[in-house]
Amino acid sequence: MLVIAGQAVRGDEGDYEIRNPVRPGEVVHRAPASSCRQLDAAVEAARAAATEWSRTPLAERIQLVVQASAAAEQVVEEQDLAPLLTREQGKVLQEAVFDVGLPAHLADVYRDLAPEALAPRRLVDDLGETEIEPVPWGVVGAILPFNWPVSLMATKVVPALIAGNTAVAKPPPTCPAAMLAVAAAMAAALPAGVLNTVSGPGPELGRSMVGHPGIDLVSFTGGVPTGRAVLAAASARMAPAVLELGGNDPAILAPDVGVDEDLAGALVAAAFLTAGQVCMAVKRLYVPRDRVEEVTDALVAECERAVIGDGLAGEVTMGPLHTAAGRDRVEELVAEAEAEGATAYRCGGVRPEDAGAAGHLSRPTIVVGAPPGSRLVREEQFGPALPVMGYDDFDDVVTQANDTTFGLCASVWSGDPGLASDLARRLEAGTVFVNAHGMFAVDARAPFGGWKESGLGRELGPDGLLAFTRSRTLANRAL
Repeated sequence: MLVIAGQAVRGDEGDYEIRNPVRPGEVVHRAPASSCRQLDAAVEAARAAATEWSRTPLAERIQLVVQASAAAEQVVEEQDLAPLLTREQGKVLQEAVFDVGLPAHLADVYRDLAPEALAPRRLVDDLGETEIEPVPWGVVGAILPFNWPVSLMATKVVPALIAGNTAVAKPPPTCPAAMLAVAAAMAAALPAGVLNTVSGPGPELGRSMVGHPGIDLVSFTGGVPTGRAVLAAASARMAPAVLELGGNDPAILAPDVGVDEDLAGALVAAAFLTAGQVCMAVKRLYVPRDRVEEVTDALVAECERAVIGDGLAGEVTMGPLHTAAGRDRVEELVAEAEAEGATAYRCGGVRPEDAGAAGHLSRPTIVVGAPPGSRLVREEQFGPALPVMGYDDFDDVVTQANDTTFGLCASVWSGDPGLASDLARRLEAGTVFVNAHGMFAVDARAPFGGWKESGLGRELGPDGLLAFTRSRTLANRAL
């Protein structure tokens, strides 16, 4: 069900099938399809609620959003939403549990951050006093991707609401149910119209949202081509956009790092979370040239333990890719690299029960010897394939790591804090991890976002709150 102006409603355009990526013949549920009229109604409801919500004292807004997130947490348990998310998205159950549980955690983080981050600043001199206050934009349109739909809804909606905006949220077309249920639970605990949802099977609804004159700011997570289209459409009416786009994250192993099962496990987890369908996954691994074979052997040994299949099965460690097109693309990139002279180690095994289901399954693959100009190295593969690259010295590896149009995340792995710090500060990325990488290394108290083509604006931390505001300066001068 959708939520518009505090009411649960069906889609005016009927509904459409959502299928299980591991067994595409299985219909998981039928999702509501919104009409343009319903989008207009959702935006109108958000706009009608915006003035009173923005005037609600900050402490009260925080309390209401925390309560709404707690209500969502209760619904997650009552409706068993984590298995539902696994069935519609494909990820393993452990990941789904984390995904649907993030709104409550983020609300707690922002409860502590918001009073200071959103406090007006005062400048005083002999001429008088100047006050700079953060002011909400109004109505935020939040457009979510398929990989972590509930978590990324929370990273947009929770700070947007606390900052004083109202919101219209649109889930990914291919896995909307868990997100819609969490958003509905939150909306029920908030004043009518503060949080609304729309949903649809194709890209048309998202395009209409971005171009809607009633949407004051667009927050989008997805690929670079779509991000460019979002920015162009928003800029046509001078609306701002917060864009968290793709990545081609490098990870650098320093010469002092010992290669063991723990390191291999950490790297494989950072590369192949959600079958590699994570913008901040390790996409390129750089190791000293004389240690490429050693590192490759350790990674292959770790990946051979992988079990690919239905994410609800306890023995499965990696689910399917979300779409057949995503699976075909990553396999094409690996095949191209092999044709260019690389060696690909396809590891692990498909769970026998899922082998004949025609699901979007792809085995974790370690690729050695891919040319630096190959598409597997240059592009974001967004799947379970990791190229391992050799380097000669630190200048060489920094040059290779920065030779990309992306700049989301990077990591340095070393037991030498000084070396790690020096290398980290030479990397062109919005976030650089040391001895870790990826989603579970993110600190929600700090800003997150990309450089270069990896995005505009920031999410999380104080900057993530302020991204949903614009400043107003009040200059009081003595007569």
